[in-house]
Amino acid sequence: MALRRFVLIAEGDVFMQIQFDDEISSPKAPAWAAGLSSNPSVMDVTNQPEVIPGWVWDGNSFIPPQ
Repeated sequence: MALRRFVLIAEGDVFMQIQFDDEISSPKAPAWAAGLSSNPSVMDVTNQPEVIPGWVWDGNSFIPPQ
């Protein structure tokens, strides 16, 4: 078992913990672990339902896959 733990931090405060076993939790667990380990940005895209994995953020706007 490879238990992975991540905490989310905003303005220096830990506000949430994410914990999962990356071997048996889900086939997507390795992608979660890799993404969370890469110091990700989090953005609210509630009003942009077309933005899904595969799109690119260029720092100003989202670009659909080519």
